[in-house]
Amino acid sequence: MTSTMDLVTGPRHGGLVLGIEADSPGAALTEAGARHGERIREGVIEHGTALLSGFSWADWPELDAFVNSVVGRPLDYTERSSPRTELHPGVFTATDHPPTEEIFLHTEQSYNLNVPRYLFFFCRQGAPEGGANTLADCRALHDALPRKIADRFDEEGYLLVRNFLPGLGLSWQDAFGTKDRAEVQAYCDANAIEVEWVDEDHLRTKQRRWAVATHPVTGRRSWFNHMTFFHARTLRPEVGEFLLEEYGPWGMPTNTFHADGSEIPDEVVTGLQQAYRDHAIEVTARTGEVLIVDNLSVAHGRLPFVPPRELFVSMSDALPWSALRPVERTSAPAGGATAPTG
Repeated sequence: MTSTMDLVTGPRHGGLVLGIEADSPGAALTEAGARHGERIREGVIEHGTALLSGFSWADWPELDAFVNSVVGRPLDYTERSSPRTELHPGVFTATDHPPTEEIFLHTEQSYNLNVPRYLFFFCRQGAPEGGANTLADCRALHDALPRKIADRFDEEGYLLVRNFLPGLGLSWQDAFGTKDRAEVQAYCDANAIEVEWVDEDHLRTKQRRWAVATHPVTGRRSWFNHMTFFHARTLRPEVGEFLLEEYGPWGMPTNTFHADGSEIPDEVVTGLQQAYRDHAIEVTARTGEVLIVDNLSVAHGRLPFVPPRELFVSMSDALPWSALRPVERTSAPAGGATAPTG
């Protein structure tokens, strides 16, 4: 490389987003990664997210090279909870949910024992209307929650229950990437997940997970969980009510509970929903832009949009939960749930 391309940076949205542009318009994204990967990564950690604008890129190998230059090799998408299409090793479509639906704020794969530290969203085509990424600072959200609520979930964690039923959400084959029950059992045994085959085609899993993480670089505590996202009351009211009536709280495709298996009061869930919304900002990625998120610090979601829209995602730098709980040094809350099995 013979150019001297440099970056022009500046905080946006109160400092939660670091804007990054090249001093020469149209500079290659791969060059930005190769020359300034460490600087970009440090900016993401400091601010929580970064939005790169004005860089040129065309296809999967370039995106893969950029991710490698900034944070390392992209990750596979394991223990899936939403439909995605893999376009290239480590490069997926963003969640294939209907464009008319909002995707509520969440921290990616925080229900896994190993979680991605960074998320890369590559916008190949921006929507003509809508489709903004919603972002929320989970460090500020944690600090703003009522201490009685935050402390209980911090100390105990929460329980996630998933039901894999034919024709309702992801199948267990898609979620675990196998048709072999023995492989599912082996994965769950290795990842602190309780398995119950309710019948031939109905798999129920239960897993206790932490709700608060400590950032390994900054030391900041963050509200880092899927407890609100997966709760029945976060669905559209008519959908949630139908599923609760049809399947009950323990038969939903996903639902969350207190760690002891007791139901989380509706007022707690609605309070958590409002806390996310109170801290939310909207960032619309336009064609060619790249949004990088520190998954440990910032939750992300999506507003409805009018197609067409093409957004790709890569995840990188997996960390075990044991690295995010420096006091306990454990990967899952101790003890089992006392929840009903029927």
